[in-house]
Amino acid sequence: MSNDVVYRQATKDDLSLISKWTYRLYKHEDDKQLKPHPDIKNNLSKWLSAELVNSNSLFVIAEIKGKPKGFIGAACVLNDNEFLMNPMKGVIQLLWLDKSIRHQGIASQLVKQIELCFQDLGISYVECGFTAKNQLAQNFWTRQQYLPCSITARKMIK
Repeated sequence: MSNDVVYRQATKDDLSLISKWTYRLYKHEDDKQLKPHPDIKNNLSKWLSAELVNSNSLFVIAEIKGKPKGFIGAACVLNDNEFLMNPMKGVIQLLWLDKSIRHQGIASQLVKQIELCFQDLGISYVECGFTAKNQLAQNFWTRQQYLPCSITARKMIK
């Protein structure tokens, strides 16, 4: 199956689909602790629209037979705290595949595409995040050799 996959950079024409997939990812990971904005779908679309034209961001679409089936979104981020020799890091912000094509190596290829771009830019490490309840994501990222290095803890105080 992965031989039939074409990878291409996302464009503004993909905004509607990427927005839909990002909302699905949000719903998949939502732990119901934080109340979403009433206009979350529109706000996601605005944010993604800006990211698609941001020179520090890259969104790649996976297509099969000309039909988009998933995507990855990533960004170069400056961590300018003067603690590190190379203050740039790569951040994988989003990864989504249609259920019908999961477990076929396509997500791994999307990650590899992004990692190669980061390497070409001289970035030495990549981070990603996912919710603690998302076991599917934890298993996937472990297989990609992404190791937990920090924990975000939350306490609801109101």
